[in-house]
Amino acid sequence: MMRILARLVLTIPFCAGLPAADVARLENQGVRLEVDRSTASARLLDKSTGETWALGAPRLVAKDKSALPLRLAGGVTVRGGALTYRTQEGVEFQFRLTPNPPAVEYSFDKLPADMAEVRLLDESLPLEPGTQNYYAIPNRMGILLLPEGEKPYTRRFPAYSSSRYSMAMLGAVKNGSALLATWEDPSTEILADYAVSPRRRLSISLALNHSARAVRFEPLGRGGYVEIAKAYRPVARQRGYLKTLAEKMRENPNVARFFGAADFKPFAFTRYAPNTRWNQTDRERLSIRFTFQECAELAEHFAKDLGIDRALLVLNGWINGGYDNRHPISCPPRPKSVATRGSSSARSASTRSDRAGSSAFTTTTRISIKTPRRGTKTTS
Repeated sequence: MMRILARLVLTIPFCAGLPAADVARLENQGVRLEVDRSTASARLLDKSTGETWALGAPRLVAKDKSALPLRLAGGVTVRGGALTYRTQEGVEFQFRLTPNPPAVEYSFDKLPADMAEVRLLDESLPLEPGTQNYYAIPNRMGILLLPEGEKPYTRRFPAYSSSRYSMAMLGAVKNGSALLATWEDPSTEILADYAVSPRRRLSISLALNHSARAVRFEPLGRGGYVEIAKAYRPVARQRGYLKTLAEKMRENPNVARFFGAADFKPFAFTRYAPNTRWNQTDRERLSIRFTFQECAELAEHFAKDLGIDRALLVLNGWINGGYDNRHPISCPPRPKSVATRGSSSARSASTRSDRAGSSAFTTTTRISIKTPRRGTKTTS
C-alpha cells in the first residue's frame, strides 16, 4: 500500500504540470510540441535525448515600446499538421512540424500597424549554471554565453555588424543536448537576459520587427557548438550562403595561395565625416597613413628583405571615399592626388608589387597583395 501511495505522490506533480485537456500537441518521429491552450507557452521535446526546451508565450510590443498582455481569441486549434492560435489584436501564430530533419517552424501573420515588434521567443530556452549549458552566438569567431557571473545583464545582438550576429542562427546547449534556431529575415534580433536573483538564470528572446515573421527550431540530440555549426551548414547551402574552399579552388586555383599567408593590414586612407562620434567638428577630416607607393614598397620589403613568401597585404581605404565610405561605389580607386606623399596610382602600385614577385588583385573593399609567386592578373 505504501509503495502504491509513493508512486501516486511522485506522479501527481508531473501530471499537474501538463493536464491533457489543457495542452494541444504536434508530434512526429523526432519531436513533440505541447502548447498550453490558455497561455500559448510551449514545450519542445527532443525525443532522442528526452530534453525539453521551454518556448515562452510571445510578447507584442507597440510602437511606443509598451508591452501588451497576450490575450487569446478562440483558443488553440490543431488541423492539417499545423497548430494555430490568434490574439485579440488579430495576430495569428502558427507552429508546423517538418520531418527531415525533425524541426518546428514557428511563424506569425497579420500584425496590426500599431505594433512594432513581436518577441516570438520571450525569455525562453532558459539555462541554469552547468558545465554543458550555454548559448552559441555567431559573432566573429563565436561567443559562448554561459549562465554565470555576479551581475545581471541584457545583451542585444542585431544583424550583421561588428558587434552583432554574423549568421542568421543561434545555438543553445542544455545538459549536453543541442538546439539550432534559424531564420531568414535580418530584421530579427537576439536578446540575452541574465538574472542572478532569485537564482542565476540565462534566457533568450528573439525580437522580430519590420518584415521578419518566422523562426525554425531544430533539436539536434547530443552535442555542442560543433554539432550546431554542422547542422547550420546545409541550411546555409540551401540559402546560397555556403561555398567551401574546395569549391572556390576549383573555380580559381589561386585560392590555395591564401593558405598559411600572414595578414598585414595598413590603413591607407580614412575619411571622417563631420559631426560624427569619430569627428566632432564641422569639417571633413582626412587621414592618410600610407600612399599606394609606400604600400608597394612595403610589399617589396616583405618579399626581398624579410623573405616572407606567403602574405596578404590588405589596403584598407583604397576605395575613392576612404575606408568604409560610399559603399557600394568603390571604384575608381582613391585618386593619387589625395595622397600628399608620393604619386603612385593603385594600378602602378599593384604592378610594382607584381614585379617584385608579388601578385595583386582588387575587391570592392580592398586591394590585397599576395607574395607567394607571380601569375595572378592585376586589376584596379
